[in-house]
Amino acid sequence: MPELREFGTLPNGEKVLIATIENTHGMKAEIITYGGIMRSVTLSEMGVKTDVILGKETLEDYASDGSCSAAVIGRVANRIGGASFTLHGRKYTLAANDRGNCLHGGAGNYAARNFTVTDHSFDSVKLALFDKGEGGFPGEVDVTVRYFVTEDNELMIRYYAVASEDTPINLTNHVYFNLAGHDSGTIKDQELMLEADFYTPADDTVLPTGEIKNVEGTSLDFRNFRNFGEAIAELEASGSDLGGFDHNFVLRGSDFRKIATAHDPKSGRFMETYTDLPGVQLYTANGMNGRKGKGGAIYNKHAGFCLETQFFPDSINKPHFPSSLLPKDTVFSSCTAYRFGKNG
Repeated sequence: MPELREFGTLPNGEKVLIATIENTHGMKAEIITYGGIMRSVTLSEMGVKTDVILGKETLEDYASDGSCSAAVIGRVANRIGGASFTLHGRKYTLAANDRGNCLHGGAGNYAARNFTVTDHSFDSVKLALFDKGEGGFPGEVDVTVRYFVTEDNELMIRYYAVASEDTPINLTNHVYFNLAGHDSGTIKDQELMLEADFYTPADDTVLPTGEIKNVEGTSLDFRNFRNFGEAIAELEASGSDLGGFDHNFVLRGSDFRKIATAHDPKSGRFMETYTDLPGVQLYTANGMNGRKGKGGAIYNKHAGFCLETQFFPDSINKPHFPSSLLPKDTVFSSCTAYRFGKNG
């Protein structure tokens, strides 16, 4: 039987639940209703279990941490320039919570909201959230997020949204992966390949300038496998002061397709990422500095990496970017999957 139990209580008295989903091969994920957070993704290989995502021990740890770790991000993930946009002649002003820009939905961020479980089975859980327009966005939005663990050792996330007014929508999950195990140290010995020939350059506030440039000849060229440690060192040598990667890549193709492969040479473990969205933000946990994790683990800088599938940042203010605008009373639908395997 699927397991659904209490994980804690919020200050307003709301109960937070944790749902376990799994497949018949021993892969298991834990999802909590607070933020729709993935607390763990555990793989079972020859009887050895490895949890490959960073997480927290308690609800209080999640509520007091601002990293949005493994949470659903919305209404608009990533940055909106100047914390504002104009739609149908009306200007909408948002929370300027990141160097003058609005990051991850600002005051209305879903990462700090408690979802409701509407369906739960052995291999899936469906969560729902009603967004009343918190954070300054237009209209109301019904949001549904469904997590699946498939027999192909995939963690699949399906997002749905319906809005009462035209609004930007950009939903993602801010999950941090470490393929050697969440408590194994840094990702610097792991490697990544991205199906991306271009990226969107950003200014010193990490907001896209509107340009689209080729990755060739830059430290952002992941068209072949590159070691994270070497790539970060090359990026820093180029003059970047971000402390690692925090960049949006323009993905090849459209529809649902493979857009990235990450690999841990020591264990042979790999992860393929699939999505139907046009971009992905690569983030290498640049701001982590001794954060307390599950099981007494301490997460330091570069303890994990994020592949946040998305529309391009600030697309609502840049008409030449793929549009994140959802017309009212229509259904937004998107899917992202992370498939795990092991060589040898």
